[in-house]
Amino acid sequence: MRSYADTHCDTVVKLYCDGQRLRKNAKQIDLERLSVYGTGIQVFALWLQPWYYEKAFARTMQYLRFYQAELAANQDKICPAFTYADIEKNKQNNKISAILSLEGGEAIESDLERISFFYEQGVRMLSLTWNHGNALADGVLAPQKGGLTPLGKRAVQNMEKMGMILDVSHLSDAGFYEVAHLMQKPFIASHSNARAICDHPRNLTDAQLQIMREIGGYVGLNFYPPFVAQKESVGTEDLLRQLLYLLDKAGEDAVGFGTDFDGIDKMPYDMRGVEDMTIFLERLEKELGPTLLQKVCEENFLRVTKKIWKDT
Repeated sequence: MRSYADTHCDTVVKLYCDGQRLRKNAKQIDLERLSVYGTGIQVFALWLQPWYYEKAFARTMQYLRFYQAELAANQDKICPAFTYADIEKNKQNNKISAILSLEGGEAIESDLERISFFYEQGVRMLSLTWNHGNALADGVLAPQKGGLTPLGKRAVQNMEKMGMILDVSHLSDAGFYEVAHLMQKPFIASHSNARAICDHPRNLTDAQLQIMREIGGYVGLNFYPPFVAQKESVGTEDLLRQLLYLLDKAGEDAVGFGTDFDGIDKMPYDMRGVEDMTIFLERLEKELGPTLLQKVCEENFLRVTKKIWKDT
């Protein structure tokens, strides 16, 4: 089965909260089903419900320790990736690569040293916001619709220097353009779709997709039906329509998957979870052909990681 990179899932948080395990569970992703796809790449996001914001760092650390323990318990199937060389090594050893992400900067708690701390703990991707505003920036649903704070601008610069991927999914439009102005290296939208196809603030405009093309960035196709199409029933054909549009506007070197598995309460009607990625991959191979599909599956994200991450 073809391997692929998925740049966003919320599985770790769901497992922790429900007392389930990564190897086998009743969620949308587990290792037994994921390992069918070979030596793929899975980004695991640590995300906070707003009622945890007052103890954001402490709660995030609970999730992080759980994640680390689950990886340690499943080394036969999955290993962390902190560098591009780690991904290559994991593939050689027939292992899935796990990448750790923070979804929202609440855990920073206005202390930029925390970014370095989380980097040392293995975090290699960070989004400044979830939907709301925080000390770093405004999210897409923040009523004031502002951009980055002065602290947020410093955070962006620090992340770029240390080689951490900046994720603009959930960031306000104003914040997106400020990030584009500040950064020299590419950034990504780990789980966002095209607003022209589905008019939702979580999706990217044509102008934003053009910027992703110009900077050599990456956009991960989100599988959540309300972000895919404005219709009652959404299936893999609607995912395909979104993907083709993203490829047209952002370019064939800038698009991949950011499923949002376990962060979504509904799926396309013809998919249940990661086990049904086969359905979509088979449909894409017919539509795109093997060369372009390989770019979408892994090569585009690997290019970005290689450009941003440090070698050690």
